[in-house]
Amino acid sequence: MALAVGWTEAECLAGGASADRDLDGVLDRCEHDLAAAFAPVLRVDERECGWDESVAPGRIGGEYLYAVQRRPSGDGLRIAYMPAYYRDCGWSLPVCRLTPSVCEGHAGDSEMVALDVAFDPRTARWETRRVFLSAHCHGRSAGRCRWYEGRGLERFSWADGVRRGAPLVWVAHGKHGGYPTAAECDTGHWGYDGCRGNRTAYRFPVASPRQNAGSRTHPFPHGSGEECIGPREAGWRSDVPDPAARECFWDPAARFRGWQGAEAGAGATGYGRYLREVAGF
Repeated sequence: MALAVGWTEAECLAGGASADRDLDGVLDRCEHDLAAAFAPVLRVDERECGWDESVAPGRIGGEYLYAVQRRPSGDGLRIAYMPAYYRDCGWSLPVCRLTPSVCEGHAGDSEMVALDVAFDPRTARWETRRVFLSAHCHGRSAGRCRWYEGRGLERFSWADGVRRGAPLVWVAHGKHGGYPTAAECDTGHWGYDGCRGNRTAYRFPVASPRQNAGSRTHPFPHGSGEECIGPREAGWRSDVPDPAARECFWDPAARFRGWQGAEAGAGATGYGRYLREVAGF
């Protein structure tokens, strides 16, 4: 089973600059339709410190961006889903009384889900071939920051029961690491992560082309066109922690602070590093 999106791969790669504003070789409308069709289901705990009830359905507060490009190998497409959470809420465990600095939260959280999808001309459908889930990447990830493929995809549940369509991702309470099952979440990061309270699920919201982060050479084509962007210039929602703050999604050296400004502290690993080292963008 797989998903009918309304595009063949050849159609996605055809067209000129006016239809491909980020100049990555994939038509913008195809990028948006694929990102919406394969948007993962996020299983979360609505008791999050940053829970946002101003939207329906409610979700963990963030800006929820995506990017789509051809796979580095040249076959199929890669979709990066970036929740761009405003806050990392930290852990609240008994062990944290002994090591509070390890458990503290921070401004911004740059977890990511990435999918490799491919078009099958025999069925005229697209299917997921690989899934990447971040779980405390670039730190002490306990090996859970990884790609899943082949038999590894059997660990996932799928939206609407469509195998190899949009995966269900368990999001660890507070720290937001991604896992294919609740059991793997509950043992994640040496047992610090957990999904026992995750009773709420929502699709990664893909509603507007303005959520397209573009490409490294032509970032945010529907916003500022610069690698650093704020919600005002992008036309996003205006109730972020600091509407005047800007984040640099394509700079591999930049940190991510969830639009809370430099005074908020060190923040999280920047999305520029994820996009370069994990997604190959």
